[in-house]
Amino acid sequence: QFGSSRPRRASSPQPSRDPRPTMADGVITLQVAVPEGVAPGGAFTVTTPDGQMLQLTCPDGCDPGDPIQFSYIPLPGAPAEGAEGDVTEHPDDVARREEAAAYAAQKQAELEAAGVVTATPCPTGDGFTGFVFPPAMFAAGTSAIVTRSDGSESGCNITEVFLTALGPQYNVYLGQSESGEPIFKWCGESDLRAYA
Repeated sequence: QFGSSRPRRASSPQPSRDPRPTMADGVITLQVAVPEGVAPGGAFTVTTPDGQMLQLTCPDGCDPGDPIQFSYIPLPGAPAEGAEGDVTEHPDDVARREEAAAYAAQKQAELEAAGVVTATPCPTGDGFTGFVFPPAMFAAGTSAIVTRSDGSESGCNITEVFLTALGPQYNVYLGQSESGEPIFKWCGESDLRAYA
């Protein structure tokens, strides 16, 4: 639910027009040092080379300066106009994607104002001894199908990705309520699937 006390997490600068989320075959692994002032259980925001912001939780046993590896899905490129198999989006899907982009941009501005740490490529070799987060299967800014609390499914736009030691969590935008309020849902990967 938007406006709840649950902390908001990573967002994407520009959602993709491609309705198919990029899956794990495109995973990129980076590393970051736990920033000063962040204790186990504390959250901090990292930026990726493609401009995404992901929020990580400092794992137990990690101190400032300790390395953490995480994997993420890079933002897909925009599909070529008139490409073979190109499908025209339904106007409701276009509107939902544009609304989600506005909320994601607002969240990104808040995260930038709070401060970010830049992630770097992982060193080569087998010697990494820090914590490794499980990768997210969906990128922020992409569209997916979400299972709702009543068991039905609907289209959604992934607005935030939060990497945790227990696996990624996603904040998805479902559209607006009858009263015009935005509808968000926090979910795990088991609640999401790619468009076929």
